[in-house]
Amino acid sequence: MSVPSAALTSRRFAALRPVPGSGRQSPSYLHRTLSLLAVLALFQGMADAIRAHALANHTVLALLLALYASLVLLAVLVLTVRRQRALVRVDLAVLLAGFLRFAALFLASVGSHQRAYQDDEGPLVTLAARALIAGGHVYGHHWPHFAQQFGVGTTPLMNGDYADTFSYPPLSALLAAPFVNSLPSWVPVLGLFAFAGLTATAVFMFWALPAQLRPAATLICFGMSWYFFYVRNGYPVFLALPFLAVAVYRWTRTGSGGVLGRQGVISAVCLGIAASAHQLGWFLAPFLLAGILLARRGELPWRGALLVTGRWAAIALGAFLLVNLPLMIRDGTAWLGGIGGVLTQHATPQGLGAIDISFYLTSGTGNLAMYSYAAALLLVATLVALLLYPRRLSPALALLPWPAFLLAPRSPETYFVLLTPLWLIAFASCPQEDYGRLWQWRPRLLTHRRVRLALPALLGLPALLCLLVAVASPVPLKMDISAVQTTARTTTGGSSTGSGTVDITALTVKLTNTSDAVLTPQFASSDNAWVSFGWRVASGPAMLAPGGSGTYRLVRRSTSSTSSGGRTYLRVFTDDPQTLTSAVIPAH
Repeated sequence: MSVPSAALTSRRFAALRPVPGSGRQSPSYLHRTLSLLAVLALFQGMADAIRAHALANHTVLALLLALYASLVLLAVLVLTVRRQRALVRVDLAVLLAGFLRFAALFLASVGSHQRAYQDDEGPLVTLAARALIAGGHVYGHHWPHFAQQFGVGTTPLMNGDYADTFSYPPLSALLAAPFVNSLPSWVPVLGLFAFAGLTATAVFMFWALPAQLRPAATLICFGMSWYFFYVRNGYPVFLALPFLAVAVYRWTRTGSGGVLGRQGVISAVCLGIAASAHQLGWFLAPFLLAGILLARRGELPWRGALLVTGRWAAIALGAFLLVNLPLMIRDGTAWLGGIGGVLTQHATPQGLGAIDISFYLTSGTGNLAMYSYAAALLLVATLVALLLYPRRLSPALALLPWPAFLLAPRSPETYFVLLTPLWLIAFASCPQEDYGRLWQWRPRLLTHRRVRLALPALLGLPALLCLLVAVASPVPLKMDISAVQTTARTTTGGSSTGSGTVDITALTVKLTNTSDAVLTPQFASSDNAWVSFGWRVASGPAMLAPGGSGTYRLVRRSTSSTSSGGRTYLRVFTDDPQTLTSAVIPAH
């Protein structure tokens, strides 16, 4: 973006910022529209929730009915109040209604008759907190029976095991430690902390945004249905979210004039704390660091820009190490491997990105690791692009780290949608003219238009090549499913009108290793986006030498029901090298 175009953008965006006496002005159509959308978003699922709790929980029912009526009234006020200040107050009331709606649904999902969690993150953090209280090791310790203890699913690994260690930075365990033994076991302590983190983010977002954009705090934090499951199950990313929001707030002014000031110190400390809660903060940090450096270089010589940016980075690193210090002392080298466990544990593929090509559209790949290399190279390319085109890309600074995850073997939606508040805070809290003042390196080569147009494609070329290798690599195993043992049943107690299902109970599979490596096959199946390693190898070799073959008798550990009209895939994983071979189990 050129300086003149940045100035034009600044003038357009200035209309969103309050001016003296603006509280007496009539609200704009944009403000009213966003406020109305925030109210409408809170209606999502309300009718179903009211019907679901009509008989089960009268306290929740009464709260939801009152909220439903209040939302109707708030919608009327949004369209009828005459002053900007009055609409801001209505927006605050809508934010409170969003909080109460979320709290009511949360309360309805908690009770002594219900499981504390439905996913594995909360239980593993809980066990880590209990180990911390007991004086045991937090990192490097395995809890092999946690899934049965908490009644939750697990994250399967490429070697046939599942993730049973605490693999996050320690903040979540440190915060939960005082409560996990003092409260009943059915209380989702991590869920409560996650709810507190989301609420803090919403409040800060409401304060940080220009008045006309404040309804977005309700719309994003409390109006989007995707948040509830992850908050309820205590995902540690919500502990990082409010601290990241503070870190990216007015980032273009961090260290302005060569002085960090109170805001700069708070920003750095918050980034360090966020990095102590979840690894996603690690990926945002270099982009934020680069953005601050370029912003300061736009007004200071290199020495001054480097000094103030270096002090900011040192404070962030110090805060991170301070939070981690107790675990560094207690667990030693296990701490270093543990805090990055989710990045190195070789979990099975899953997500909404390029990996779906090999998982759904083809029979697999002989080089899953290339997806990881492609993601890493695209992340580096994106950071280089920010350094080369800061005025164009810096408005999206809080979003830039995440497109690379579309190429990763695991690219679930949690890497993208859970951090959406940061996208708007980082953009809208910064004076728009600041983007045009960022220092932009322009060597003679980049003055040529063709070079500037070709460079982004060249930056992404290594990642694209790795992706093509991953997709095109032939599967290492030739698979022949020769026998399928099933049990037929109906879902309506044997009624002739019931819908039939098929339980696959045993398989006979012949594998031939067509690669040059020794392979250790691990068997799984899937009839949806998830894989299940619920197979016991009754007979068959543990390893297959290059060119070798083996016949395996697989017996299902538990019932696997699939629709009579659907497909079930047999997935064969190997961990070293990382490969995937898939085949449809024939219908019988």
